[in-house]
Amino acid sequence: MARHNLISLLFILLSQSVLAQEMENDSRLVYDAQLSAYDYGFEVSYFPIDSQRQALKMAYIYLEGKPGKPVVTLMHGKNFNAHYWTPTALYLQEKGYGVLIPDQIGFGKSSKPANYQYSFSVLAHHTEGLLASLDIKKSIVIGHSMGGMLASRFALMYPRLTQQLILVNPIGLENYLQYVEYKDTDFFSKKELAKTPEGINGYQQKNYNEDNWIR
Repeated sequence: MARHNLISLLFILLSQSVLAQEMENDSRLVYDAQLSAYDYGFEVSYFPIDSQRQALKMAYIYLEGKPGKPVVTLMHGKNFNAHYWTPTALYLQEKGYGVLIPDQIGFGKSSKPANYQYSFSVLAHHTEGLLASLDIKKSIVIGHSMGGMLASRFALMYPRLTQQLILVNPIGLENYLQYVEYKDTDFFSKKELAKTPEGINGYQQKNYNEDNWIR
């Protein structure tokens, strides 16, 4: 990728990829676990996955590019799904790139198994399988926030698939034990179980949605 194209791409990513997903101002909207009624604005396909003795499906958007142009795989953050990449995807497609945007298992329109051992390695493995199913031999991989951690793991596991790695505001690269005390998983389990819908709404509104919030 030429230097000026990379700078333009990073500018678009930094300015637009963190936009909150569009929401209609209607408190009557209700979505199921797979966001069936939520329109991403693109055709959504599903990649079947047999993992941990469960039949799952991984939602994804694939926009084909011009011949000879690379495919860019966009990896979403923890509190997002494929849809918030829309401005970036449109920009990349306009430039001729192919664009692949998966909803990782547990996110967006993908399966959300109640009993599942999540790890960045398993999510990277699923993403590699998706690329293989689409006959994508190499990809520029872009990860935002938690997606940066996933993109890093993907590049470590599949270096031959990773044409270029771009991280946008990634988390998890610091040594947090320099700042916080180690806690056993039981501590975090109790903390999660103590959460309330009001507390979760407040967290999302404060950190991601500001005043544009549907209660």
